[in-house]
Amino acid sequence: MEESARFASEIIGLERVGGSDGEAAFRSDGMYHRICLTDGTPEQQSIGLELSDEAGFDAAKQALASAEFPVREADPDECKRRHVRRALITQDGSGNEIDLVVRPARSGRRYFPSRDAGITGFQGLGLRSTSPDKDLRFWTEVLDARVSDRVGDITYLRIDERHHRVVLYPSKRKGILDIALDVESFDCVMQNSYFMKERQIKVLQGPGRETTSGQSFLRFQGPDNMMFSYVHGMEHVEGRRPRQFNLRNDSLCSWGSHCADVPELRTSTI
Repeated sequence: MEESARFASEIIGLERVGGSDGEAAFRSDGMYHRICLTDGTPEQQSIGLELSDEAGFDAAKQALASAEFPVREADPDECKRRHVRRALITQDGSGNEIDLVVRPARSGRRYFPSRDAGITGFQGLGLRSTSPDKDLRFWTEVLDARVSDRVGDITYLRIDERHHRVVLYPSKRKGILDIALDVESFDCVMQNSYFMKERQIKVLQGPGRETTSGQSFLRFQGPDNMMFSYVHGMEHVEGRRPRQFNLRNDSLCSWGSHCADVPELRTSTI
């Protein structure tokens, strides 16, 4: 726990805001917290999505039950730990835990990072998918996400104007693959690249530019083999049909960087 907490603060540059026993919470913007570390196993990972309003809470619960996805309402203690008013706890087709929350807490204090990494907010994440068809139904038919693009069977999903907030990666196991944080500029991506190399943090891919979304990125390895990314410049997508790219390195990075150490990002061509 303490190693991971130190990495989040000293290396990634997040602001630590405490947490209950066995937890460490971190800010990346105006929310009370964006990332919470807990003692446990990868099977206990969860991600949170904010519902637009409380009126949709019961509708979401009914939609999940009708589609035969497990769903239950969080008890008061679970909501308190999440710093939300209400939450639905469900699972996608792969068994990844998804929390649908309303009224998450914001902080009255200005976000103050632990180092000058240039972080401006939480961009999104990549999820491992052991059941791509069922996961796609969960996200698009139940949660109303939309497909932006595909690289092979890797699927980019948007829930707002940005190209994507969630990426589904076909995998042999479930869990979070990547946590992406927005930074101020491309300069910040490059500066962080040198920062990681100076401290012998393993860079997994990049600096590069994502072919589908246009964002520049740097992917690096954290504790427990978790992958983190600094990203900047994602395109906004409206009114465009999803595109299909072949599973090639130049489909994942238009600059030619490739990732050989993460099976979900490995391709057969360079």
